[in-house]
Amino acid sequence: MADIAVENYKKGVANALDRWAKKVKPVAEQIDKLNQALKALLKNKSPSPEEKKKIDDCKAARDKLQKKIENFDLELKADLMLLDMPQKGKADEKEIIKLPKWIDEIVKKKGITVGTVTVAPDIDIDFKAGKLKKVGLMIEFNF
Repeated sequence: MADIAVENYKKGVANALDRWAKKVKPVAEQIDKLNQALKALLKNKSPSPEEKKKIDDCKAARDKLQKKIENFDLELKADLMLLDMPQKGKADEKEIIKLPKWIDEIVKKKGITVGTVTVAPDIDIDFKAGKLKKVGLMIEFNF
């Protein structure tokens, strides 16, 4: 039988990642559209001043959207910090040991890939100390 503290923690992490993904996906789609426009603009080896301005505008808009995703990352960190992490002695230690692998799998599963954009949280939890070590962000542009 599964340990209730571990199961509740897993549900909390999964729900936090679902909320995060729901916020990130539309922003990633906007970034993808900007990347597509940039790709087309960058094909021209000698862009006109107007095209250079469009390139700069696309990059600036993409940077602004990337900052928005970084804010969602901070919200995810807050969500994860509020969860009651299962502690040794209070939860089944065998199940606690399996949590890091489970976290890696669910993060991969909940990551967002939209066209040229891949966004995934980077979570590191110290289960021995019972605390969240870091929540980072991985944004990749593939074009």
